[in-house]
Amino acid sequence: METYKNAYRKNEDEALWELHEIRHQLRKKFKSGDLKTINTNALKKFRSWKRVKEKV
Repeated sequence: METYKNAYRKNEDEALWELHEIRHQLRKKFKSGDLKTINTNALKKFRSWKRVKEKV
């Protein structure tokens, strides 16, 4: 993924500013504290997908 500079102001480009704000809010919302929690949740999702695949 490419990185970019936030070298714009709200009054220069409101659409980019809104996207920046949305990304910032999502980052705060989904920020996970530790690696163990991330891995545990990923394993649960994988196992649930596996069970769905077995039923089909």
